[in-house]
This record gives sequence, C-alpha cells and structure tokens, in this order.
Amino acid sequence: MFKNPIETYVADVLVVDDTLANLQLLTSILKEEGYKVRPATSGAMALQAIVKKLPDLILLDIKMPDMTGYEVCEELKRNARTKDIPIIFISALSDVADKVKAFSVGGVDYINKPFQFEEVKARVSTHLKLKAYQNEMAQKVAEGIQEISGLNQEIIDTQRELIFTMGEICETRSLETGKHVKRVAEYSYLLANLCGCDEELAMLIQYASPMHDIGKVAIADAVLNAQRRLTVEEFDVIKTHTTLGFSMLSASQRPLLRMAATIALEHHEKWDGTGYPYGIAGEKISLPGRITAIADVFDALGSERCYKLAWDLPLILNYFREQRGEHFDPILLDLFFEHLDKFLVIRDKFLD
Repeated sequence: MFKNPIETYVADVLVVDDTLANLQLLTSILKEEGYKVRPATSGAMALQAIVKKLPDLILLDIKMPDMTGYEVCEELKRNARTKDIPIIFISALSDVADKVKAFSVGGVDYINKPFQFEEVKARVSTHLKLKAYQNEMAQKVAEGIQEISGLNQEIIDTQRELIFTMGEICETRSLETGKHVKRVAEYSYLLANLCGCDEELAMLIQYASPMHDIGKVAIADAVLNAQRRLTVEEFDVIKTHTTLGFSMLSASQRPLLRMAATIALEHHEKWDGTGYPYGIAGEKISLPGRITAIADVFDALGSERCYKLAWDLPLILNYFREQRGEHFDPILLDLFFEHLDKFLVIRDKFLD
C-alpha cells in the first residue's frame, strides 16, 4: 500500500490488457498490495475510465486490437490533464526497438512478459512513490511562488504607499492639500484608461503620478510659498523641481519609481514645445507625462493656492479649449471633454 506522508492513501492503478488471464493476474497481485485496481480490456475502455477518474498509475499492454498501448500513451501525453500520469508498459515484446519506442512515447518503465510478481510490485511501488514526491514538490513550488508573489505585492504596495505619502508631504510643504495628489492620481488613471492603456500601465500611472511635484521639497520656502508674482529668477528656480524630482527617483530600477521619475520630469512639458525643463514637443513627451499634465493643471486651476484663488469650472474649461494642441495633447484633451462628467465625479468625491 502506498502511504501519503500525512495520511494513508490508497493509490488508484489502472490495468489495461486485452488478455483476460493477464488482467486478472495483475489485478490480483496489486490488490494484495492494497491498491485500488481498475481493469480495462482495451485502449478505448481505458480512455473512458481515465475521463471519469484520473488514476495514479497505469499498467499498459502494447499489443491490443483497437488501439495499441503506444497510441493510448500518446493520446494521454497530448492531454494536459493526463500527461503526468506515469505509465508502465507490460508486454511480451522484447526487442530493443519496442522498448525504445515505449520510452519515446512517454512511458516511465517497461516490464517484459511473463512478468515476475515481485518485480511488478517493486516497479509499481517505486513509480507511485516518485509520483508522490513529484506532486509534493510541485505543491511546494506552487506555495513558494505564491509566497514570492505575495512578497512582491507587499513591496509594490509599500512603494505605492510611500509614493503617495511623499506626494502628500510635498503638497503640504507647499501649502497645498494632500487631496490634490489623490485627485491627480484618480484623474490620471481615468484618462489612461480612456486613451486605451492596459490596466497594468493605467495603474502604474495612477500610483506614480502623486510624485509629480516631489522635487519641490528642495525648493526654498521663500520661493515656493511666495504670495506674490515671482521674479524671472525665482521662476527659474521653481522650474528646477522637475529635474530635481527626476534625480531623486531615477536611480531606482523599480518600474513604479522609474515611471514616477518620468512624470516628475515631464509634467510641465507642453504639446507645442514651449514647456519646461527641455521644451520637448508632441509625442516626444511620454504618454504618462502628457496624461499627468492634464490631470495636474485641471486640479491646480480649480484649487486655491497661496498665489491665486480657485477658478470656476467654466473658466477652466475655456482655458483648456484654448490650450488644445498648445499646452495639451489634443487627442487626450478631446477624451477629457467627452468624459468630463467622470472627472467631475472624482473632483466632488475628493473635496478639500
């Protein structure tokens, strides 16, 4: 009897032979060992029995009238559900070529007729143990993969939380609400979905966009929170928050942080090439950069800042129409207007 390490398990063995005497003898031998034995007198009958319940092991004759043992084995190996069932061929064929073919079609062992009882018992026991070890190993590998996957997800979740928290800290330092980064993240995710990004990319943009202004932590308070019109020199200092943010984030090889670095660098670039820091234009600006630009400006204009009052929605929308193809990607902006109601739902959900 084959025993599972945890509990007693009665192995299920399918015996296939068109000679009734052989079938009865093998069935008797294996039942004495405590196995559950299912006999089949043909290949077709064997396949039907396997459909109903997968055996742990198959003893298979080769020379049978309707299907040969080789054909039965090949059929089972083509099927993902049955391909891992160990098959021991039992045959009167003793030629080396026959044995080679048996192994080539997927057999794990070959016993010549007339067989010795003890040999059959030993071979069956050995292959059932091997199959049990394989199953146990496969389960451990699956558990290991699941654990690794869980740890990777934990790392990703930690990165997301860190990015969002740093974004909130940055906004608080510049006297802005943390709700700004939440709204920008939600706007960015929505627009990414609307323009055809797959879910993985859309979520990456969503979780990276809160870091768009992280470079502002390196800007002096006197410039960052000035309640007056900035001088040219001061505005040049403000512009450096894009390259500073990129420098802070770009050293990482993590996709999320690299995405955040790109957004930090490019969210002030403009479609017509008049933005900063590099004045790149059109599709040379990354898609995440173009998406975050719309999300950031839409929220910034509708929010009160130390240097301005919040704009009314009609004024914001009129500005956006004027900036189509200038500041903003025209295709993305068209999608924004087509689905404006969804953006307003997000705005109203995360009010300051």
